[in-house]
Amino acid sequence: FGGEVAAMASFCFAGLALLCMLLPQEVSSVPFPAGATRTECRGRYFWIWMDKATVGQNSWRYGVFNNLGQLIPVTEQVASQCGFTSATDLYGNPEIRVSFLACSVQNLFDQEFRLQLQVEVTSPANLTVAYTVSMTCPLGAPWSPREIVCEENYMEVSVRRAVPGIASEALNEDWVAVWPVAQGAMNQVWQVAFHFQNGSLQNMAATQAHALGYGVNTTATRVLFRTPYGTQQTEITKMQGLDVEVARATVFYKQAWMILIVDTAVACPINPPIFTASTLSWVTPRIMPSLVKFPDQYRDETISMGLDGRVIEAAIVERNGYTFLTDANFISISVPIGAPGGLIESDVIDNHYGMTYSIKLLLDRRWQGDASDWTRHRSLKNIRTPFASHTPVLINNTVPERGYFDVSLGNFLPDMALVTVAIGGKPLTPEELQSRGCKLEEVPNPNGTRAFTLTVPFDDPLVPQEYLHDNIRRYTLPLTYTFNLVPKNKPFILPAVIECEVPNVVLPTVQGFCEAGRISLVMTHGNLDRYWVPYVGNLQLTAELAASQNYTVRDDGSRFYLSVPLLAAGLAYEDISLQGLTARLDFSLRDNKTLAVILIFPISCIFPTGKLLVCLPNGTMAATVLSLDTKPAFDPRKTHLRDENCGPVDADESRALFSFPVASCGTTRKFEGDYLVYENEVSFKRQLIPDTNPVITRDSQYRLTLRCRYPLNKMLRVWAQQLPGGVVTPLPYVLGARAPPAAYRQGRSMDGYVSFQNASYVATGAAESVKSCSPGLGMALFGVAALVAVIA
Repeated sequence: FGGEVAAMASFCFAGLALLCMLLPQEVSSVPFPAGATRTECRGRYFWIWMDKATVGQNSWRYGVFNNLGQLIPVTEQVASQCGFTSATDLYGNPEIRVSFLACSVQNLFDQEFRLQLQVEVTSPANLTVAYTVSMTCPLGAPWSPREIVCEENYMEVSVRRAVPGIASEALNEDWVAVWPVAQGAMNQVWQVAFHFQNGSLQNMAATQAHALGYGVNTTATRVLFRTPYGTQQTEITKMQGLDVEVARATVFYKQAWMILIVDTAVACPINPPIFTASTLSWVTPRIMPSLVKFPDQYRDETISMGLDGRVIEAAIVERNGYTFLTDANFISISVPIGAPGGLIESDVIDNHYGMTYSIKLLLDRRWQGDASDWTRHRSLKNIRTPFASHTPVLINNTVPERGYFDVSLGNFLPDMALVTVAIGGKPLTPEELQSRGCKLEEVPNPNGTRAFTLTVPFDDPLVPQEYLHDNIRRYTLPLTYTFNLVPKNKPFILPAVIECEVPNVVLPTVQGFCEAGRISLVMTHGNLDRYWVPYVGNLQLTAELAASQNYTVRDDGSRFYLSVPLLAAGLAYEDISLQGLTARLDFSLRDNKTLAVILIFPISCIFPTGKLLVCLPNGTMAATVLSLDTKPAFDPRKTHLRDENCGPVDADESRALFSFPVASCGTTRKFEGDYLVYENEVSFKRQLIPDTNPVITRDSQYRLTLRCRYPLNKMLRVWAQQLPGGVVTPLPYVLGARAPPAAYRQGRSMDGYVSFQNASYVATGAAESVKSCSPGLGMALFGVAALVAVIA
């Protein structure tokens, strides 16, 4: 018996060759660089950690060398069958755990254990480097008669296999059930019998069990059974309302003169943890009947909790805020989310920032069920809380009197890196923010999180300003924070808008006056000039407009002077009468973005008409007739156009004023090159004596031809008016007459400015100024006017 046991101990276990193909070494291996790995013997395990920075984005796999020097690749199936677990630690470093009783571990009488692994790291370019890891670990604490381990990917039980004395108690039902199987297995060396809750029994040879993914082995002093979770032969039962996965297996070995039967039942709690907003709890049943034959004799020896496979002291439990309780039915561990011993991490899902908390708990128990039942039961539980969304808090600490925005954004874990802060759509790195006078600081919090404070001056060019009313303006700080979750390279973008209303507006003042043939104004600048666009009427005041219309524009930085000639584009003409021509300069400031009027200042001046022929842009002709043009003088009130029904709109004993549309009163038109020419005549109706056969008159013969030439590309549509019979006096045309708009308009953006001779132009209000000027009026520039007079 002893010789066969030694032979069996020298191999992985019987039948393993059916599962794993032993591959020769094809890649020469080298030791890991210094600092790239860390190893430790801990709790019946080889622990190996690899530095995540060393592995980087490369893929990796590993295998184990057997006693023949052959490399066995460790796949998921091999891992759960042979006692290997690969995962990551709390900080993302690759982690490998290998049971002391795993396949291909060199076992020296169950007291010393040696392991040789090979880790292959393959780059994206498909270049592979193999590294070797060799470890030797002592047993440490002595073996218990039965030891059960509940790992992440398998359940393992090992039982001391020393031949016992004659049992004092009767055989239990499991032993009775397998006894006929053992008696009938005359030609089988190893047999495994599975028991089920319904009382049925399934037995199979060890080779068949290996083919199903089970591990059955023997060492110098122990018999081992290992099973993955969720096989056909395992069952999930309720114990005290909690889920427990159970594999009730009996392993036996038969010789001609002796049958060795070993109870290798294993049970592991699999119920999920319980999460609240602030804690996580893991609850397990205190007594598992499938492992305890005599519950009335059950007695706890020790119950301890641990972290990362290592038992911790009660003082650490208390200091970390854990709750570790045991009652008659349950053992519970409660951990505050974020407590020491675990790791709280940021995460980003669908651009929502949140956190998860991870901790690796250990429950290490020793109990005595009866005089022969001494069990050590260890459960390793890797717990990760669900994603909990945490909306970052934006606090506006801005004080208007300070002249800058002061914003705080938090709270973030250290794994969130602030990449850029965009102001007004322009991304800026922390260094760029600093260079333009902004201040970005990181403020740590006592709980390990941090906030970011940002100050931005109101006068930063990227800060839009909006004039509201009176002396109030609104500064708007449009922000876009861009973070990066460093370990996972996940972006997180958070937009924000901060507004601050400040009573610091100095409005410009405007004084208008009439000059010889011109309308002028002087504006004293305010502090918003660069945000508004100057207009003359409906025309934007540009250098080109000023040059083409003979405007005079001067600016000394504090005051702005504008003078517009009469009849220049941009003026409005309100009235034409014998008393004069009323012209208005509407000087306004408009929003640079929307062109909505912010402020307007209209200035009106009355100019004497004198000799006048004006061709208005809407197709109206206006002209004056003077009686002194003939000798003897005639009565202007008796003049008319070609259509005798069209008389003057205003007349006295010395002057007459005609104003009529070009499509009326007998006006003719013809084309001359690129011009359309309209023509009419003013005639005088002479008094003849006698009326029946007139031969004598005292009145002069008078005929005045009026002609206007309009460029074809600037023609305006005119409508003919059918005049009824009789003398008709057309109404005088009012050019651009309109009520001045309100002096202030709300909601105007000021995020740009106009540059014109280094000045911006602003008017103070809508108060209308009407003044008179004495010089005579010349011809209009709207069309080309011509006077042709015939006087006799």
